[in-house]
Order: sequence, then C-alpha cells, then structure tokens
Amino acid sequence: MKILHLFLYGLSLLAIVVTGYYALHMHLFALGFFALSPYIATIFLLYIAKHTTAVVTAQVVTLFIVSVGLYFLLDTTYMERRLSYKFSFLFIPIWQWTMLLVTGFVIYLSNDKALDVSEQREDV
Repeated sequence: MKILHLFLYGLSLLAIVVTGYYALHMHLFALGFFALSPYIATIFLLYIAKHTTAVVTAQVVTLFIVSVGLYFLLDTTYMERRLSYKFSFLFIPIWQWTMLLVTGFVIYLSNDKALDVSEQREDV
C-alpha cells in the first residue's frame, strides 16, 4: 500500500507541476492557484486517511481527479482551439472541488468509525 501511496503522491505532484506551468505560462496567477488547490487537497486526503475504507476512497478519488483533471486541461489547452483556456482553469477545479467535498466527507466519517472501534477495544 505504501508503493501505491507514493505513486499517487507523485501523480498529484505531476498534476501540480503541469497545471502550475500552464498557469504561469498563460499569466493566470489567481486562477492558477485555484486550479492547483484540488491537487493539494488530494494529497491532504491521502495523508489523513487511516481506516481501510478511507484509504481506498482517497486512492480512487486521487486517481480519478488527477487523471480526468489533467485530461481536460490538456484537451482544452491543446486540442480545442475554440475553447478559452481561462474557462478550463475555472470550471475544472469547480468540478474537482465538488467531488472532493463529497468524498472528503466520506473519508472523515470512515476515519471517525476507525476511532470509535479502537475506543471500544480499549473499554473491553
């Protein structure tokens, strides 16, 4: 599981570098920081996940958010010339944050269950 965590950390860092490069290249500093924030949040979710359900949820969400986010960023930047790249720095993170809020709540509840189980074992 540590190797998968390291791979997902690396994938998130790759997404941060690619998105940051595009943001700096296009002089979109505020939108660039907003576009980087979901990837930073995925690293944080991987870090705080303790229970098995929370770990698996964080891993799947990280893989999905990074791969789909990078795909849409590359698609709107290089493939579709008619689309404005500024919109990709606005709408992709909104979609990612919506997904992160829902799954972050699941991870929070799963971690809370893990604490309840360990507290019950100490009482017995």
